[in-house]
Amino acid sequence: MTKKTSLDSTVTPVVSATHPGRLVIVSNREPYTIQTHGNEVRIERMPGGLVSALDPVLRLRDGLWICWEDASKKVVEVDDVASDEDNIDWEKIQLPYDIQPVPLTQEEINHYYYGYANTRLWPLFHYFISQCNFFDERDWPSYVTANQKFADTVVNCTDAEDWIWVQDYHLLLVPELVRKQRQNHRISLFLHIPFPALEVFKILPKRDVILRGMLGSDLIGFHIPDYGTYFLDAVERLLPSEEVKVEREHQRIYYQGRVIQVGSFPISIDTKKIETLVSNPSLQKRAQKLRDNYPVKYIGVSVDRLDYTKGILENLEALQLFFEKYPEYIQKFAFIQIASPTRTAVPAYQRMREEVEQTVGRINGLLSRDNWVPIHYFYRRFSLEDVLMYLMIADVAMITPLRDGMNLVAKEYCAAKVDLSGVLVLSELTGAAYELKEALMINPFYIEEMADSLHQALNLSPGVRQQKMQSLRQTVGQYDIHHWVQSFMDAFTDAINHR
Repeated sequence: MTKKTSLDSTVTPVVSATHPGRLVIVSNREPYTIQTHGNEVRIERMPGGLVSALDPVLRLRDGLWICWEDASKKVVEVDDVASDEDNIDWEKIQLPYDIQPVPLTQEEINHYYYGYANTRLWPLFHYFISQCNFFDERDWPSYVTANQKFADTVVNCTDAEDWIWVQDYHLLLVPELVRKQRQNHRISLFLHIPFPALEVFKILPKRDVILRGMLGSDLIGFHIPDYGTYFLDAVERLLPSEEVKVEREHQRIYYQGRVIQVGSFPISIDTKKIETLVSNPSLQKRAQKLRDNYPVKYIGVSVDRLDYTKGILENLEALQLFFEKYPEYIQKFAFIQIASPTRTAVPAYQRMREEVEQTVGRINGLLSRDNWVPIHYFYRRFSLEDVLMYLMIADVAMITPLRDGMNLVAKEYCAAKVDLSGVLVLSELTGAAYELKEALMINPFYIEEMADSLHQALNLSPGVRQQKMQSLRQTVGQYDIHHWVQSFMDAFTDAINHR
C-alpha cells in the first residue's frame, strides 16, 4: 500500500508557459525520504527551506530533482516495526515528480562530502582557515569525480529547453562540466554560504578551477551584494585578464564568448506557513505548557546546528558574563540552547560537541541556585513545530554566528512573533543582518557587547520592542521564500534572454 503526500501547491509557476521546459534542481541531498511501517509506505518531504520553496514549483512544472541519495530506495523504518521489503512494490510508489539519483561510492562520499566540501570549502568560505584540511590528497579527486557524475547525470536527463539550477558549494564544478558537453544549456548556480573576501579565497588550492567551474553558469546567485562583489574580485584578480572581463556596474562577466550575470537573492522562509502554525490554538496551548516549565520572568533562546561557525561557545561565554555583570537576573532569566546534530562523522564537530557540553556544565555548576539553572541545553533534532514553540515563548532570541551565509532562524523568530513581542539580537556577520536592520546588532567576537546587548534587549520598553518587531515582520513577510524563488527565476530568464 502506498501513500502520496498532499502538500501545498499554491505557488505560481516561476517559469512561465511562454518559456517551455522543466525546472531541474541539482543538489547534494534529496527532497523526499520513504518511511515504512511494516508494509505500509509513507513518503515524507525532507525539512528545510530549499525543499519547501522548490517542491511546489517542481510539481507545477513537472520538474526533476537530481541528488546523490536514491530517494526511491532510501527507507527509514518507523515505530520499530520491521518492514518486509520483498513485499513492497517499489515500482508503484508515486513521487510527486522525477527524482534522479547520482550513484556515489562510500569512499567518494567520504572524500567529496565529508572531505573536500566540508573540511576545505565550508571552513574556508566561513573564514575558519584553521579548520581547513588541505592535506588529504584523496579529497580533491573525489570532489572532481562526484561533480563529474552529477554533471553527466544532468546531461543525460535534460535538454536545451530545461532550466538547470545547481545548488551550493558541494557542486561548484558542475556548471562548467555540463557546459563542456552541452554548450547551449540553461544553467544557474546559487551559493547558500558566504563567498569570502579575496585575501581569504586566495588561500584555496585549485581556486582557479573552482572559479571556472562556477563560470559555466548563465546566472550565479549569492545571498547579499557583498558576496557577489567578493566573487567578482576573485574572478578579476585570479583569472588571466585575457580570458575574462568583469563589468562592475551591471555585475556581468564576459568569459569564453558568453555573458554571465551575477546577482544577490537573499533566501528566506515560508512566512505564511509559520504564521499559520503559530496561530493554531493547539500549538499555542502546547507553547503555554512549555512556558510553564520555566518558572522565570524572562526566557532567551538560540537554535543552531552544532557547528563551529554558529558562535555557540562565544554565546555561552557571553551568558556567563551577563549573569556576572547583571546578577539581578539570576533566578529571573533562563536561556535555552538548542543544538542540532550535524556532520557527526567529522572530527571537528565531535570536538565541538564535547567543548559545548563541558562549557554548559561548567556555567551551570558555577551559577545554579536551588531549582534554577541558567542554561537549558538540548542536543537533538526538533520538528519545525517544536522549534516554533520555543521561539514563541522566548523574550529574546540570540542569533550569534561567527559567520553565516544567511541564517533563517532569525527570520523564523520574527515570523513566529505574531503578537509583536520579543527582541532579536543578531550577529552583524550574518547575511540576515543585511535585511533585518531593526535587530540589535552585535559583534559575535565581542563577548562584553553581547552580554550588554542581552541586557539592553530585556530592558527595552514595550513600545520599542513592538515597533522593532513589527518592522522585522514586515520585511520577513514581504521577502519570503516564494519571493526568493520568483526573483531568482526572473533573473535567470533575463540572463538567458541576454546571453
